[in-house]
Amino acid sequence: MYEKYFSLCRRPFSSVPQIKEYFPAAAVEAARQNLIRCLQRGEGAGLAIGPSGSGKTLLCQLVAEHFQGQFRVAMLGRASITTRRALLQAILYELGQPYRGMDEGELRLALIEHLTASEHCPAGMLLVVDDAHALPLRVLDEIRTLTNVAVDGQPRVRLVLAGSGPLEERLASPKLDSFSQRIVARCYLESLGRSETQQYIHAQLRNAGGVAEQIFSPEACEAVHRATDGVPRLVNQLCDHALILGFTAGRRPLDAPCVEEAWADLQQLPTPWNGESKTEKSGVALIEFGGLDDDNAEPAEAGQKGRSTVPMLRVAGAEEEPGAPPPGVEPLEQLRRIETAISELDGDFQPAGSIGSEVELVFTDPGNPFSERFEQEEPVVERYVTPAPPAQKARPAAPRSRRPQVEAPQPAATAPTTAAVAGPEHHASRSLPLRGDEPEGPSGDVDMIVIDEGYDDVPPPPARPVTPVRHLEYRRLFAKLRHG
Repeated sequence: MYEKYFSLCRRPFSSVPQIKEYFPAAAVEAARQNLIRCLQRGEGAGLAIGPSGSGKTLLCQLVAEHFQGQFRVAMLGRASITTRRALLQAILYELGQPYRGMDEGELRLALIEHLTASEHCPAGMLLVVDDAHALPLRVLDEIRTLTNVAVDGQPRVRLVLAGSGPLEERLASPKLDSFSQRIVARCYLESLGRSETQQYIHAQLRNAGGVAEQIFSPEACEAVHRATDGVPRLVNQLCDHALILGFTAGRRPLDAPCVEEAWADLQQLPTPWNGESKTEKSGVALIEFGGLDDDNAEPAEAGQKGRSTVPMLRVAGAEEEPGAPPPGVEPLEQLRRIETAISELDGDFQPAGSIGSEVELVFTDPGNPFSERFEQEEPVVERYVTPAPPAQKARPAAPRSRRPQVEAPQPAATAPTTAAVAGPEHHASRSLPLRGDEPEGPSGDVDMIVIDEGYDDVPPPPARPVTPVRHLEYRRLFAKLRHG
């Protein structure tokens, strides 16, 4: 849209990182040189830490471009990787190797075989992982195991990890202690300074074929730095939108009000340069910090609107609120309460030490159990059902009666309380002694009562022979034993 108006051959501020637009700022250039040194010598893994938009992706592209002719380069970060199998598949895909239809073990063996073969990887592989702070612990540990592959004392996998601040916290976990020991280069990216922001804007305009001083004035560069705080991604977005607004309004060179208008248009919020003195009418509570000395200070003089020089933390406009701290609380106690409230608001954050063990759930197809072919049928016999003997026939069922049926007297064995009870296969009837004043028979037997419980189809148990008691013989035996 604006290239011809500003005499540019291309768009100077791109939203996608490109190597040809690299600006060697102090922090990113130092990180690039340190990573190249440790990878060239095979000292260990390299780590690049920086906030969002500080140029981590561009740094990874620069390192990969530098070693493109020396190592096989696999750059990850284009997709989310949550499992070890997905990690191995992504690496094999970057190396141009087959990765479909294999399980985790086969993928790992195929990768190790490719790395150790001299004809495929003469010097090994360079693995560059962008956005590594989003990787689970099990994936980071799998990356650590890949760095153990070595041939003739030389590592076959050289590693660079790039991510934001949480990546360093995760590597500080005791579970990744072995991984943290392998990192020999820790590089930290920072935002651009005031002078670096102006140099960056002018460098991008010159690379696009324009005259930087005739497009962005020094006041416009100063406004860009104040709005973006020197973050390269935000600088690109703001400068590109300012060029669009300048082309639409016919402004050249761009000034500070044009940059402020572009920032307000992008953020859909009032600019930070507006409304700086209208805080007394707003209901926003302002936090004022005094000195944090431990010594008690004397009250202020009467001409200072009632304020005191006691080092304390006061919330303006919130004295009447029920949640305001009491006036007698010490300043350090107030600060501790505020830190506690902030930590409660950030309750979803878990430090690296509190991360639990990660379990990978793999669900396999159980198959259809009814699709199995059976060779022959297996007869199932109920073990609690005993068939009747073939020689016997079931007697006809007798009509049930509530009156007990009396059986002929049977000779008792030793005591009148003996009951004939059927076994586990026959539960037809049970015999109980007759209680009462019935006379005993000539042999001392007791009449028995048989209670029919309705199981007429079950044959009765066979009668057991009863041996009569010989009292005369027992008496003679005892007399002989008594007299010797």
